[in-house]
Amino acid sequence: MPSSKFSPESIPDLTGRVYIVTGGNAGIGKETVIGLAARGAKVYMGARSKDKALAAIHEIQEQLPAANIHFLDLDLSNFQSVIAAAKKIREDEPALHGLINNAGIMGVPYSLTVDGYEAQWQTNYLSHWLLTHHLMPLLQSTAQSNPEGTVRLVNLTSDGHARFTPPSGIRFEDTGLEKENSMMRYGQSKLANVLHTVQLNKKFGPVSAESGSAAIWFAAVHPGHIDT
Repeated sequence: MPSSKFSPESIPDLTGRVYIVTGGNAGIGKETVIGLAARGAKVYMGARSKDKALAAIHEIQEQLPAANIHFLDLDLSNFQSVIAAAKKIREDEPALHGLINNAGIMGVPYSLTVDGYEAQWQTNYLSHWLLTHHLMPLLQSTAQSNPEGTVRLVNLTSDGHARFTPPSGIRFEDTGLEKENSMMRYGQSKLANVLHTVQLNKKFGPVSAESGSAAIWFAAVHPGHIDT
């Protein structure tokens, strides 16, 4: 049994820190935005729908008038949107203390994005990989000027990575899995999230940070069965 349980109240003051939460306008993402903003952080709410994001921000600020939350135009089904969002952050912010790759879709019918990839594969994994790649230099520079553990990256995963993934693992020769069911496509994307986190930690984490770079803390989180 664990000796203690995590509580949002245990989060320290985050004044002066900057975070991005993808899919921050609803569900787990929205609660994450609330938790960060309530402790003084500046939070970018990544979302595809500006109207839904602004409505969520308005709702949060009715409860937390001082909440410093900004809409970040981010459509994970479009690589150009992802690149543009990362570019905006790099241009507007001298530091980035946390990236929470939360957004995702589950069990949707087979379809291709404008970039030609299966929707769950791109939305859940590829676009978060791309966003992370373009923001990593900013995360690293922030880590270099702060105590270890200040800068963190969280990939929201699922136990679906074990329950629904093809028996052979990620099917790299056929990531679209058109002939398989939607949950298998979902599970494969979640396994990719887990493996992405493992590789990031090996390259940039506390024990094995590349020479000359400060450590970033990484986590792959299965949130459990939550009604979002």
